[in-house]
Order: sequence, then structure tokens, then C-alpha cells
Amino acid sequence: MTEQTTIQHPYILKVALDVPLDGVFDYRSDTPLQAGQRVLVPFGPRKQVGIVVGTASESDIAPARLKSIIRHFDQEPALDAEFFSLLKFCADYYQYPYGQALLAALPARLRQTEPAQARQQFCYWLNAVGLAAGLDMLPARQVVQRRIFSALLEHGRLREADLAELSPGWRKGLAALSELGWIEQEQVYAGLRSILHASSVQPELNAEQSYAVQSVLQQRNEFRPWLLHGITGSGKTEVYMCLLQAILAGNEDQALVLVPEINLTPQLEARFRSRLPEYSLVTLHSNLSESERLQNWRLAQTGAARIVIGTRLSVFAPMPRLKCIIVDEEHDTSYKQQDSMRYHARDVALVRAQRRNIPIVLGSATPALETWHNAQVGRYGLLSLQQRAVSQSQLPQVKCVDVSKVQMQDGLSLPLVKALKTRLERGEQSLLFINRRGYAPVLLCNACHWIAPCMRCSSRLVVHLRQGCLRCHHCGHEQKIVRQCPSCGNPDLHPTGHGTQRLEEVLVKLLPEARILRVDRDSTRRKNALDHMLAAVHAGEVDILIGTQMLAKGHDFPNLTLVGVLDTDSALFSPDFRATERLFAQLMQVAGRAGRADKAGEVLIQTTLPEHHLFNALRGQDYAAYASGILQEREIAQFPPYEFLALVRAEANDYAPVQGFLQFAAEAAREMGSAALVYDPVRPQMERLKGMERGQLLMQASSRQVLQQLLRQLTPQMRAHPLSNRVRWNVDVDPQEF
Repeated sequence: MTEQTTIQHPYILKVALDVPLDGVFDYRSDTPLQAGQRVLVPFGPRKQVGIVVGTASESDIAPARLKSIIRHFDQEPALDAEFFSLLKFCADYYQYPYGQALLAALPARLRQTEPAQARQQFCYWLNAVGLAAGLDMLPARQVVQRRIFSALLEHGRLREADLAELSPGWRKGLAALSELGWIEQEQVYAGLRSILHASSVQPELNAEQSYAVQSVLQQRNEFRPWLLHGITGSGKTEVYMCLLQAILAGNEDQALVLVPEINLTPQLEARFRSRLPEYSLVTLHSNLSESERLQNWRLAQTGAARIVIGTRLSVFAPMPRLKCIIVDEEHDTSYKQQDSMRYHARDVALVRAQRRNIPIVLGSATPALETWHNAQVGRYGLLSLQQRAVSQSQLPQVKCVDVSKVQMQDGLSLPLVKALKTRLERGEQSLLFINRRGYAPVLLCNACHWIAPCMRCSSRLVVHLRQGCLRCHHCGHEQKIVRQCPSCGNPDLHPTGHGTQRLEEVLVKLLPEARILRVDRDSTRRKNALDHMLAAVHAGEVDILIGTQMLAKGHDFPNLTLVGVLDTDSALFSPDFRATERLFAQLMQVAGRAGRADKAGEVLIQTTLPEHHLFNALRGQDYAAYASGILQEREIAQFPPYEFLALVRAEANDYAPVQGFLQFAAEAAREMGSAALVYDPVRPQMERLKGMERGQLLMQASSRQVLQQLLRQLTPQMRAHPLSNRVRWNVDVDPQEF
């Protein structure tokens, strides 16, 4: 009888699926389920994981055609309403299907059709037998076992993360102690923490840092965005830690710390674990295994993790007791997602903080101009740190070397070579920054001026001499180095320009006694390679660092006193109006690596335009003056932050459908009578990428509301157009690149 009643009155569920369609889908269930639970449902010929977003009393689909869910995952905590609300806002604002946005924010294990199992974590301690036996019972040659025993004796209980810091062979050593019957264990779910390297030393804050901390804490129970504008080395991280210490003390609240890149996460994590060992901390980034990511995500979801440090996707991590958000290096373009839903993590963090009514701190030495403008007009509070945290430390002296007037030696000016030799004699370290990996950017024929092109992109192939290949850094295409010009047959081909590999070769010849280390994406491909390289730098085993933007920010090398910057002028002539803003931020960041301790720092920039206003501001370390000038230009040109932009991008194997699709979108947008300005479709600077012909359509409005109203009407029409199935297209709201 019960079964018959259930069939007659099934529960109707609204389920979001990872499909490129608007809306959610109706399914029926014989058991009541709450919003936020995962379910497995039939969708066409496949089975898909979906998320229950609500229920309904009836459906537009006839009862006979309404499909039933296959199963539900009832052993997992349900997602909360805040998670749904934030993703719905993002899907609407960034013009992306809600189901795809929702599922993409979950760890990969939660998108699979099987029950998601996180890696089990255990805690270990010495039992009565082990305590009675004592350390002397272990042979002196069993170094790892003795180290583990001593740590357990000192700290009582240790987690796997703690034991891993003692020795890479901790599992074998622990197993040996377990065989002796000395170890007890239990499964734990609390956040991972390290108590082995806790630091009791708390630096005293200077007046500027103290003011920043107190200003935020005075409004800790309300939404208030703060721009923490601090020169490099001014102690922004110390402000972050003092804030969290005050906000998290004596309660179960949580805090979210966003960082732009993965290679910054381990350093920040180590500092936070050392200073705040009493708070459980987890990280969320793409270098974690899927099992580790699921585990840390669930620790955040249950509230067991008090501090979450992560890259841009972490902005969606469910944190039920979130009380503070910190966005470090808020200007960094890595916060902008460049595929799927093109959200900006900093902007989403601001929305999340506003909805939770909590403070958010945006930290940077070179804020994004939009952020700086908001601080200047009073939308954000402005907190300035204008002195370095280390009292003996001073800002480096920045000089420009006019390469058109000095003698050059294989791409290096004589003043820079002399400065390198001086640091070598003093036993100090130097950094040469060139944001171009490989040996040389082009392979050139001097006879007919042929340059090796990429057949799949509108770009040139980069010479990688050691690997004997030409490689495209956009699509990954690779081929052997040609021995003669395919255009004229000339065998005299020359690698032209400098990359990190060629610079390393030049320095080996010029300074054979120097210990040189190259840090770029090619040299750090192996797991943990970057960590080992940075350890070597801190240990004084490196004299000269050659690096790309991987070394531009977040690193603190006390013995590094010279920074040399090569080949920066090309960004000054870029058609992208944001190019000079990014260049200034990059140069300020890399300049800040010099002289961070008690030794004076010097920065030498090789350029043909030493009197350019960007370099003038850089020499004075005056971001405010630079930003003021650029904002005036933006206002005259009607660029952000004074106007708001959206870009429709499309690509296909042939340009004809791209042109037809974008032309339709432009005409449809104009017919809507919107106040937004709709430009004609054009080819981007990179016309062909990965074998696809590309085009774009720019729309501009004086307010977000006008632009959003236009997009809400236009996007459904573009999805319904026949050409939408022949091209790959997307809508990029607030684009960062053109």
C-alpha cells in the first residue's frame, strides 16, 4: 500500500546538470531529498551526476515521461544555500549555464558517478608499551625511527602531515614502530596542521601596520572592502596574520585567503602554519591530488578547517562560518578565469563578502586601476604601508640603462655586467628577469627575412636549442629545427633575440665562476622542482638567478641585492590598453626582490626609452603618480573603470561562420535599442590559435546595469542561432585581455 502511494505521489526534484543548457531539469524521486544533495540521473543515453537545487509540487513534463533518479548520495553533507546563491549570481552575471557553473565549482571527485571517497587521515601516538620501552631501545642507526619516536614523545599526537615533515621515509619508520607494538592510531577529520615548526616569535607591528589591523577590526562585523596598498617588503602578510589571529580567536569562525598562483601557496602556507599553529589550515589548488582536494574541500565545508588558502577556484569553497576574506596580490590577472565561466575571483570575493556582511582585504603594491579608483572615490577604505617592515631595509635604487647609447655584449649592457661582477665579488645574489623562456624568440633567415611561423597560430615558433626543437608557446606545437630556409634555401639561419636559456648560456661564458640557476616553466616541470630551487637560493648555493614572472613576486631572498630587467619595451607599444598597467606592476614586483634585508638593493632596467613616464614613476617607486596619470588617460578614452565592457569571442576551423555569427550578434544587439555601444566584429591580435580562426565583438556601456540588460536579452538569441552549433563562442564580461 505504501509503495502504491509513493508511485502516485512522487517527489519532484529540480536538478542542475553539467550541460550547456539554461535552466534545471525535473526528475522524480520516491524519497524526499533536500537541496544540495548529489544525485545520479539519466540524461539521454548517459548517466550524469546532478545537484538537487529545489523541489516542486508539479512539473511541466507529463508524469509518464518524467524520469526517476537512479540513486542519491546520502552519506555526504549537502551544499548550503549560500553556495547556490553565489553560483547563481555568477552564472547570471558572466552569462554561463547555471548547471555547468555549479558543477564546475565542485572537486572532480564530486562530479563522478561513484560515491566520492576522500583519502583517510590518521593521527598517531605512543602507547604505554612504547613509552615504557623508551628511545634507548632503538638502535642508533635507525635514524628515522628515533626521530619519529622523539617527536611523538615531545608532542603527544602527530598527524601524517607532521610526520611527513620529519622524513620522506616516515611511513616505513612508523610501520617498524607499529610492528614493535608501540603505536596507536585513529582516523581524524580535523584540518591538517603542523605543530613541529610553530614559531613563538611575533614581530612587533610598526605604526602603519597597527593602524591597518585596527581599522579593519573596528568594522569586523560589517561589509567593508579595504585596499591594503603596501610597497614591496612593507609587511602585508604580517597584517594578514594579525587580522586572522584577532578574528579567529576564541570562536569557531573561518577565514579565506586567496593567492593568484600555485607557486605562492606553499610559502604562504608555511608562514601561516608557523605563526598560527592553533588553527587548522588547508590549501586548495590544482597541484593537489583529486583525493587531497576533496578532503580539504570537505574540511572547509564542515568548518573543521579554520583557514583556507587557495587559488581562484577556492572563492567558491563552502565555508559556513566565514568571517573574513583576504585577496593577496589582488591586481594579478591569474584571478581571471580564461575559459569556461570567465569569472574574476577578486570580484566574486567582493560579492561573497557583501552577502555575508564581512570585511574583505585586497592587498597589493600595485593595485588594479579599478581597485585604486574605488579607493580614491571612497567605495573602499585605503590603508597604506609606505615603509619596509625590516627597519634596516630600504627601497632599491632603480636606474634605467639606455641600450641605444651603451655597448652591449650578447644582450647584456656593460653596466649590468659590471654590476653582476660586483655582487659576485661581495658574495651577494643577483636576479636577471626576462619574461621569455626558451633560447630565442625567433629563428630568422638573414637573406629573405623569413621567420619560423607556427602553422596553427598567428605566432612565431620559439627556439629551444637544448631540445633541438622549435616550439609554440601558445598551442604547444613542436617540430625539429630546420637546417635551411624553406623560403629561399639559405642554410644560414640565426636564432634572434634572447630567452632564459640563451641568457644562461651567455652568463656561463661571461662569468664562469658564478653558480647560475634558471627558473622558468621548462626547468620546473618536475614535481617539487621549484621548491628545491628556492631552497638552494636560500641556502646560498646560487649566485645568479635567471627567471621569468615565476620569480617576480612573493619571494624573499635576503642576500639578493641586484635585479636586472631585460627586454621590456615591447609592452609599451601593445594595442591592449592594459599592457602598460601590467608591465608597471610586474616591474614593481620584480624590483621589490632586491634589498629586502639590511643590504642596499639596486635595479637596472635595460630600455631604449629611459624617459618614458612609466620608468619615471618606477624610479620614484611612485605608484600613486603613475595611477593618476593612467586614470586620466582612461577617462578621456572612456576605458574601464569609467566604462564597462563585454566581449563575445568566437572561433571555428573557418572564419566564415565566425564572421556570420558575430555579425548576427552585432545586428541583434543594435536592434534592441540599448544605450550600450556595439562595435563591429574584428579579428583579435592573435587571429588564429590552435588551428582555429578567431573573431570578437566588443560591447561598451556606461553602467553595469545597461550592459547586463543587453546581455540577458542577447545571449539566449545567440544560443538559439543556427551558427552557434558551428562555432565555439563565449561571453567574457569585464575582459582582461583583448
